[in-house]
Amino acid sequence: MEQIKLVLFDLDGGLIDAKEIHYESLNKALGSEHAISRNHHIHVFDGLPTLAKLKILARKYDWDSDKINTISEDKQKYTIEMVSDLKPVPHIVDLFKQLSKENYKIGVCTNSVRKTVLTALAKTELMEYVDIVLSNEDVKNSKPHPEIYWKAMSMMGVLPENTLIVEDSPKGLLSAIRSNAKYVRVDSPDDVTVSNIHPELKGKKLKKVWQSKTLNVIIPMAGAGSRFAAAGYSFPKPLIDVDGRPMIQVVVDNLGIQANYVFVVQKEHREKYALDTLLNLITKNNATIVEVDELTEGAACTALLAREHIDNHDPLFFANSDQFVEWDPMDFMYDMQETQA
Repeated sequence: MEQIKLVLFDLDGGLIDAKEIHYESLNKALGSEHAISRNHHIHVFDGLPTLAKLKILARKYDWDSDKINTISEDKQKYTIEMVSDLKPVPHIVDLFKQLSKENYKIGVCTNSVRKTVLTALAKTELMEYVDIVLSNEDVKNSKPHPEIYWKAMSMMGVLPENTLIVEDSPKGLLSAIRSNAKYVRVDSPDDVTVSNIHPELKGKKLKKVWQSKTLNVIIPMAGAGSRFAAAGYSFPKPLIDVDGRPMIQVVVDNLGIQANYVFVVQKEHREKYALDTLLNLITKNNATIVEVDELTEGAACTALLAREHIDNHDPLFFANSDQFVEWDPMDFMYDMQETQA
């Protein structure tokens, strides 16, 4: 593995919990008449610069440039007021101290304006450890374009293979992937710790997990598994031991997807093998179980028995109960999003 020399962090959602700040400051600037819902902000605007958000709203409400500029200035004023109340986060300060002590270069690359990022870094006591700061004012193309990461690497004289990017939002992660640097996803500042970041620096690569609150993953496991029974296995196929784990756990772990799982199981197996407990354990309590009273004819027929849980506009992922694939779930899912598959 190439040696990591430069670690680049996103600000919003990575170093500070800024989603709420941006949501509240934007709505305050918009006023009650044009305020947006929290769900809309998360799924449509997350990771976008303020001007990009306002251009989307301007098309909807037919605003002119003066209106956009007024709202943008108000939003920035409210954002600075809230950012000025930030406090240091001990485990993030510890991480930056550790990285600096080990002679890693540290950078912050954000879609926020420069005044916001400098205020945030000062208030959280991280500025003294940072070697480079880039804001959306320093590039022509904001994330998900990789320009901001390319520029940081170029200014620090470090190649992509020697750079690790820490990101949280879909647009930021897409930017990191496109930059060809190594990257690690975090959900929030709570994940920006020495224990989570250090293994990536040392080549002990952590498995990337795709997380989605709307994605449904359906796994039919109500078939006969006749080939395995004929081979002498007494357990149902999804429960056969594979290196000390039930096969279905190997399948779920291999997917690398944290989402809403729907399992279609035989009623007899559900009761006899306590499948509710097992399936919720391996999916972190994200399992919906659909039971059938008799054998089904193939995976497609089995999946249709769960139509009430998947017949909606949410994305759907289909997996078999005996599959193992060599893949990167993050890259695959981002490719699907990019191509609108």
